[in-house]
Amino acid sequence: MRVARSLPLLTVLSSAWLSIPVQGTRVTDEGSFTITIGGRTAGRENYRISAVARGTGTEFRAKADAAFGDRKVSPELRTDAAGAAIEYVVTRTGEGAEVWNGVIARGRLSARITNARGPSAREFIVPPGSAILDDDLFHQHYFIARRTHDGRVPVIVPHRNMQTVVKVSTVGTETLQVGTRELTATHLRFDESSGEHRDVWVDTEGRVLKVEIPARRLVAARDDPPRD
Repeated sequence: MRVARSLPLLTVLSSAWLSIPVQGTRVTDEGSFTITIGGRTAGRENYRISAVARGTGTEFRAKADAAFGDRKVSPELRTDAAGAAIEYVVTRTGEGAEVWNGVIARGRLSARITNARGPSAREFIVPPGSAILDDDLFHQHYFIARRTHDGRVPVIVPHRNMQTVVKVSTVGTETLQVGTRELTATHLRFDESSGEHRDVWVDTEGRVLKVEIPARRLVAARDDPPRD
């Protein structure tokens, strides 16, 4: 369901937090995915997710670099302890080059977008607890899978300036080959309100092992097992 609307250029918070060293940081997941479409290698994603002590609580910060030929995607996400988005910046180069910079506060997402058409702004009214699940990125499934294995999660898709709801359900427990090891994985089904679904396999910590999007014949397979 598309709910974005154009506004006069908004003032959004800068991303200074991305460059500030933070005490009490713990890496919760780090790795890479090989991405194939129709069985052919199409790209690769490298990422790191960290838990950061902030006041009396915790927030997460995730950073990645994904490459699809000459097209590159570099997202940086900040979330609260439940995985709800607080701030998101993503830079796309190559075809469809764009910088998308958004802040979520008090039920609104305010975003500044800069691309070949120049700068523009968007604003969403978003449900509490909305997660980011951007196109062509796979580590972000972590923030949904660790929240629930059976429930609904409101999701923002920045590249399409839209939001949707993902229904998460458990398919079962399976054995999955990851690198040179066989791992026990929980197989989840993510059903979008558009009708498209994706299959997501995670370990007991919610770390993503594999994502399949059947409608696109796309598979993102983790290259190596998560570090203990």
